[in-house]
Amino acid sequence: MIDSRGDCAQTDLGLRAVGLSRRFGGEQAVADAHIDFRRGSIHGIVGQNGAGKSTVAKMIAGLVRPDSGYVEIGGEKKVFTNPRQALAAGVTLVTQELALVPMLTVAENVMLGRFPVRRGFIDRHELRRRFDELEERFGFGLQPEMLVAYLSLAQQQQAEILRAVADEHQVVIFDEPTSSLSKDASRRLYEILRSLADGGVTCVLVSHFLEEVLDVCDAVTVMRDGEVIRTSATHEETSASLVQAMVGKDVKLAPSGQLPDPPMEARARLSLRGFSRLGAFHDIDLDVMPGEIVALVGLIGAGRTEVLRSIIGLDSRDAGSLFLDGVQVLFRSTSEAVRAGVMLLPENRKEEGLFLVRSVRENITAGLAGKFRRLGLISHSREKAASSAAATRALVKLRSLQSPMSELSGGNQQKAMFARSLIEPPQVLLADEPTRGVDVISIQQIHELLLGHARRGAAVLVVTSEIEEALAIARRIVVMRSGRLVGEHLAIETTQDELLHEAFGTANGAELIA
Repeated sequence: MIDSRGDCAQTDLGLRAVGLSRRFGGEQAVADAHIDFRRGSIHGIVGQNGAGKSTVAKMIAGLVRPDSGYVEIGGEKKVFTNPRQALAAGVTLVTQELALVPMLTVAENVMLGRFPVRRGFIDRHELRRRFDELEERFGFGLQPEMLVAYLSLAQQQQAEILRAVADEHQVVIFDEPTSSLSKDASRRLYEILRSLADGGVTCVLVSHFLEEVLDVCDAVTVMRDGEVIRTSATHEETSASLVQAMVGKDVKLAPSGQLPDPPMEARARLSLRGFSRLGAFHDIDLDVMPGEIVALVGLIGAGRTEVLRSIIGLDSRDAGSLFLDGVQVLFRSTSEAVRAGVMLLPENRKEEGLFLVRSVRENITAGLAGKFRRLGLISHSREKAASSAAATRALVKLRSLQSPMSELSGGNQQKAMFARSLIEPPQVLLADEPTRGVDVISIQQIHELLLGHARRGAAVLVVTSEIEEALAIARRIVVMRSGRLVGEHLAIETTQDELLHEAFGTANGAELIA
């Protein structure tokens, strides 16, 4: 085990965090954190949501000012009060909260703040040349003239990564960089990290993916409840040992019980017939039974999210029919869908599912005002009691129901969205990447919430990019490729390799994750 308080020779030291502490309101987010990061290495930071990982990263990079403590770079003590100071010292951070300008192109966003100028004007030719050089080096396949507003979440993440590595830095911090990326794009990012480290850059990887950390990183720091528990060489750790350190006890990671098969005579709760949207998906036939979880898997761009959006009424469709319990319906808005008992938990929770500046209570009860009306007036006491009970059932860790949603960690924000579904339980629950960007314990808790909805008879349709997750929680798994359904399997009768084969359309799916 490495001594996190400084068993690192000064010549090997890329960056040192010394006694970093930060309190938000009445909550101690980080307490006296000491971590040494070696030059030319990849250093992982893991922990549950709310453990303080991202806060440490933001203090190092100047996005959050520490209440006490400092960082040391090149033997000099630094307390950064803004990101510009950190950048000047050679420290940059790729955050989970994307900071791109939607109406600028990909190339303009990547080079933002570093535009080449000729005779007082932006040199577009030179800007394009520099972008092409970066893209050729890192190979994400981004189109330079595409407006960022039209990029997928994964492509926006790739643009953020390119922007971070466009200049030479001493320290590059990545906060959950692969949460939106495909396996192939993630692998390319790992190659970038190793290339940077081999060039002497100190790379820090904040991640919920423990296998990713063990495979990619040279050292790993475990945090719990705002404190550094230990720092070790990754070859000394396993996923099980990291989880034990993260929670302070042994944890069962699998769901606590699968679902019985629906009765043979049961009628589908949700049915799609000939469901089509030009350029997104074509001729989708799909049934989800009461009490069943169906997982929809495939590559980014396969059309899975678009199917959910069209079911709920966010997007129109060009053809096909939607049935609830055998009755044909057409939703023109999400409010119509919610009234009919259909709820969507969107992939991009911060832009589509939550109001970050509003309170946790308001977020949990959003769109459910009718539930608390009495004689035409909203009963705030009933609303508060319902949101408190739902937050408790969903295991949301929070300081107060009146705290702004922005104060919660990613996993607790996700569970707060699930709490909404506990106040007015839907007959059909659509969940788009429900465990993306959350820690291993929150994943287990979210799986239990999904299973709970199915146990009470809801039809649950889950979009996930994690095939292991689909195999763990779903009764049936449906594969999409290029907007079409290309396979359907009982989870107990298929394998990860078979599903990858169908998703990629290759002879051997295993070759694509090797």
